[in-house]
Amino acid sequence: MKSQGLKILILSSYDVGGASIAAIRLHLALLKAGVQSRLLTLHKSGGNIPEHYQYQPQAGWKSKIELKFRQRAEHQQKNSLHLPKGQSLSGEFSMPLASYDITDSHHWKWADVVNIHWVNEWISLENLVAKAGQKPMIWTMHDMHAFTGGCHYSHSCLGFEMECNNCPMLIHSSIPQLANQFWKSKKTALYVHQPKLRIVAPSQWMVDLAAKSSLFSEFTGSRIFNSLDTSVFKPLPQEMCAAVLGLPGNKKIMLSVIQSLKDRRKGFFILIEALKKVPDPENWVLCTVGKLHDETTEIGVEHIHLGSIQDERLMAIVYNSAHVFVHPATEDNLPNVVVEALCCGLSVAGFQIGGMPEMVIQGENGILTNNISPEGLLNAIKETSAIQSRKTQIAEAAHQTFSGSEHVKQFLQVAEQLVG
Repeated sequence: MKSQGLKILILSSYDVGGASIAAIRLHLALLKAGVQSRLLTLHKSGGNIPEHYQYQPQAGWKSKIELKFRQRAEHQQKNSLHLPKGQSLSGEFSMPLASYDITDSHHWKWADVVNIHWVNEWISLENLVAKAGQKPMIWTMHDMHAFTGGCHYSHSCLGFEMECNNCPMLIHSSIPQLANQFWKSKKTALYVHQPKLRIVAPSQWMVDLAAKSSLFSEFTGSRIFNSLDTSVFKPLPQEMCAAVLGLPGNKKIMLSVIQSLKDRRKGFFILIEALKKVPDPENWVLCTVGKLHDETTEIGVEHIHLGSIQDERLMAIVYNSAHVFVHPATEDNLPNVVVEALCCGLSVAGFQIGGMPEMVIQGENGILTNNISPEGLLNAIKETSAIQSRKTQIAEAAHQTFSGSEHVKQFLQVAEQLVG
């Protein structure tokens, strides 16, 4: 079967958020290449994406009653997990539960290949492989959740290589063995049903983690970078873009995309401490983008928050307004924001973690440091700010690496191999 003849179904719980953006960009790139692609989401917030559908559970009173019972059982299990006061698993651990049966959808039946992205609260691995039969599936890893007992990122824990015993996130909860129970359910389903599955991740770092895991080590993995529309994310004059946004023209502008000060994995608290140590704060301004849910504290330099920006063309102007992009995450896969910054010719400062070294080449398009501390980040920012003169070269290299056409080519190669 020729790749253009394949029918691809892309699954994502949402149509907003980093993982969803990656799924949507692949979907649009496939359509542009003439491939039959459909995007199916549990939640649908907009109507401007072609061939985008919202999942509807199977009709009929029997199916509705079964769904209600499954949802009630899951709700009771979630409520039974009591955590110590002040501890939250939000954004760090998800119960791999899902009441829905995606295989009852006519979109599932239509597809030759199903591409699974971030599907928490919609599709559980054990339910999926139990009913998928030999439907070819490509699971795109945006975090570790599919091959752990529930955590999104394991940090220093290697439990996912064994059986997820003694999960550090649950050790003080009312059900400390819950991660191991979830691991057993996934392992049993994979062993019994032997799905026709390939693993894909946007970073080799994540591919290697999946290969080390006790759940996915038997499946072939491939790295395929995320892509974007390079006609949107491209270099523009810095001074002009800064003026459009009303940003100061006499200071060096650092840009960072942030959602919460409390998400320690994102490392914004390290950036705040780093900026308190800037020797010449009058010469710098920090510009941030995102739904900042927390009150910011004194950070040592002028801070301008632009709020949440959904429009890609406006976001491209924001990237081009800055002199350096700062991504202070201490653990990450292959963040879309770094891809976008590089495609706009913006050099990147951050830590040498996760998939970051696969995008940022030391001294060419940014500086990454092994010193995960405010001092280490500040030194990386200073060194990176001197690379801005290579804006055109940075963008040209990024466009070749992260183009939609290259994404489609590599994805279809995996799909063809899987279909056989």
